[in-house]
Amino acid sequence: MTDTIRLGRVAGVKLGLHWSLLVMVVLVASGLAHSRFTVDAPGYSTTAYEVAGLLTAVGLLLGVLLHEMGHALVARRRHLVVDGITLSWMGGVTRIEGDSPSASTELLVAGVGPLISAALGGALWLIRSGLLQASPANSGSNALTIAALGWLAWINVVLAAFNILPAAPLDGGRVLHAAVWALGRDRWKATRIAAWAGTILGGLIVAAGFVAASRSQSVVNGFVIGFVGWWLLISARSELSEGSARHALEGIRLSDIMRPVGEAPGWVTVRTFIDSYASSRPGWVWLLQDWNGGYGGVLAGDVLASVPYPHWDIARPADFATPISSVAGASPSDDTLDAVGRMGPGKILLVVADGHTQGAVLARDIDAVVRSGGRRIAARRPVAGRAHP
Repeated sequence: MTDTIRLGRVAGVKLGLHWSLLVMVVLVASGLAHSRFTVDAPGYSTTAYEVAGLLTAVGLLLGVLLHEMGHALVARRRHLVVDGITLSWMGGVTRIEGDSPSASTELLVAGVGPLISAALGGALWLIRSGLLQASPANSGSNALTIAALGWLAWINVVLAAFNILPAAPLDGGRVLHAAVWALGRDRWKATRIAAWAGTILGGLIVAAGFVAASRSQSVVNGFVIGFVGWWLLISARSELSEGSARHALEGIRLSDIMRPVGEAPGWVTVRTFIDSYASSRPGWVWLLQDWNGGYGGVLAGDVLASVPYPHWDIARPADFATPISSVAGASPSDDTLDAVGRMGPGKILLVVADGHTQGAVLARDIDAVVRSGGRRIAARRPVAGRAHP
């Protein structure tokens, strides 16, 4: 999830908001102001209820921020790289680069968030109890404050309880993953168990949403419950897919799957390029020279198979190439899993060593390895190198 609004940094961690957060703030503030506070603390003006609802929603956001900051600070303490925090309708997401190096690290990073939410909820409830002793329930000038503190405490406790459910992608799913990983020493098995738990939980919540919509006068409540379940279901399946990819690519270097590379002029016709270069070297990736003697683009030779035959004497290879500026570089010894994120919009990696391009890796090469479960290693290809006609 990307940031819609960037808010700067908190304790050195980048912080941003997703647009869905604004929707959540409005719903929480409106729901409390017009449905709950009027019952829990009667006798106030409409403006007072609306201000209390807004402040409670903002307080909830601060609680979510503390929750996510806990994840971020513990992750940094454990020498993980934290890319930032995005607050959204589902609370927040702390983006941590790479995988946890150990089950204990994953357990600490995942577990601290729900602990902070639970502790915050308990502290707010204690403050509410102190005010309640000084002002009887539903009376006095503190009634609205007491109601707001009560709801804020309850929401934080519910947030902690929901997040600790043992199902991916919730924090409890990370805790479950860490526990299974520590006990069985099998990270991939732990990923499957946590993801399937998330899938089952998401399905049950979706079903609960349908039941709530059919038995309640408010279809909106059922829709919201079902939507949360759907989000869990999709996210869990996504984590299973991502975990499968990580498992398949584990231990595979770029040198294991790189294609041969060659260089050729980018200004010749497609027919000349195919006849003189590509036809005798299927599967190669080509560095296309420009008129200045440098490289203007990168082209997978088989891309030209889609060029209509009548255009072969008109079109040029450079017309179908990826600009060299959109192509990233990497070392032959780089881990394929780590290099995937550096492919950029060009979806091509040039494998470079000692100042020379040794080979290239396309996105579809990595996809092929993932689909085969890591068994399809392209190291059997010819050794990459420069080619001339």
